[in-house]
Amino acid sequence: MSTLPQAARERKRAEELERIPSWYNPWLHLAGTTGVGIVTLVIAVLNIQAVRPVEWLTIPAVFLFANFFEWRVHKYVLHRRFWPLEYIYQQHTPMHHGIYVTEDMTMRSRREFRLVLIPALGVLSIVVAAAPPAVVLGMLLTPNTGWLYLVTASTYMVLYELTHLSYHLAEDSFIGRMRIIRFLRHHHALHHDPRLMQGWNFNVTVPLFDWILGTYYRSDECRATSDEN
Repeated sequence: MSTLPQAARERKRAEELERIPSWYNPWLHLAGTTGVGIVTLVIAVLNIQAVRPVEWLTIPAVFLFANFFEWRVHKYVLHRRFWPLEYIYQQHTPMHHGIYVTEDMTMRSRREFRLVLIPALGVLSIVVAAAPPAVVLGMLLTPNTGWLYLVTASTYMVLYELTHLSYHLAEDSFIGRMRIIRFLRHHHALHHDPRLMQGWNFNVTVPLFDWILGTYYRSDECRATSDEN
């Protein structure tokens, strides 16, 4: 897929913004996506009691799994069209990547939160999907393990949303000037190069599994993608 000319990208942006309902509120959208994680965090903290040292290992274990899951879903769902997930592909690759490219990642207005953030219902669905494994872990191991699984998975989802949003803020904004955000934005911006997006830099939060699985792209120079990654 080649980069759309700027005029075509601006038309696409205008079309997508036109589709946003008049009642849409970007701050409520952000509050909804983060609020799901915060509510889950509060509920979990209220139920966690006297955590043993071995139980704390649940947090890094779930983080690693979530980072791999993020990498795999991004590579094999968001960038590949197949039934019944065509809508997810359509919203990500043709729409999101069609508007935001490596040299032009910044949102023009807060209404573009709609073009970057996952719908709050989608975040809730992910948290709900994390509940059954949490229950199973709580029954097989300890209740604390189940709650720590749920809170880590939910917090990771919020981290994904906030980091992704930060990469599309203005580079000279307070958040955009942070060193860690500049580093992670560069990693994500390279993924928005149409020549690289099918094979490189799939992690959005922390590029751990990009590094582990050989899809970490470090340079502005384009190199051929490989189907083996």
